[in-house]
Amino acid sequence: MEQFIFNKNFSYRHFTTTKTAGNMKDKNIRNNFLISLNLNPVKLVLANQTHGNNITIVGASDQNTFIDNCDGLITADKNTMIGIFTADCVPLLVACRKDQVKAAIHAGWKGLYGGIVENTFDILKKDFSVDFNEVQVYIGPHIRSCCYEVNCEAGLRFNVKLKDNKLDLSEIVCKKLEKLGIDNIFDIKRCTFHEKDLFFSYRYNGCDERIISII
Repeated sequence: MEQFIFNKNFSYRHFTTTKTAGNMKDKNIRNNFLISLNLNPVKLVLANQTHGNNITIVGASDQNTFIDNCDGLITADKNTMIGIFTADCVPLLVACRKDQVKAAIHAGWKGLYGGIVENTFDILKKDFSVDFNEVQVYIGPHIRSCCYEVNCEAGLRFNVKLKDNKLDLSEIVCKKLEKLGIDNIFDIKRCTFHEKDLFFSYRYNGCDERIISII
């Protein structure tokens, strides 16, 4: 079984792990996996995720650390990797093709409702003068509308019509991106709950394990 997946059309080297690669929250498992891909674990920056909407700009001095109280990381340092843990929430990776700037976002419904996507691109625009026409966004594996049953309040919260009480997180993400003028979107179209043999799913069994998406 494959240990990681990626989108070959995406500009930056990136991937999302599968269950086969192991629990990426375990430092030893994570480091050994990165080394197997000829990647230096010391160059990775991670976030102590809180299901919020805070974004932090990081660089070389932040390598091999966890950044507190944030669910999104941005860096312009080409030698710094950034990553996000998920087990049903949406992992978003952002590549700015004309620059070295990249971002990794952990977007659950709380973060999406709180504006984490908008906050990320606001920083990219204001702090890095990123041209959104040059941006690519990768949507990684997450719980899809086939499996994500919610109450009616969720539909009202996002002003969307639920189908069979199912919420489509990727649709919400895409609408937010398109509103910002971003249409270069690569959706891997994999469901963590439906493919629970391949991915960890918190909604399925309340697991503590996580996959990781890295750019």
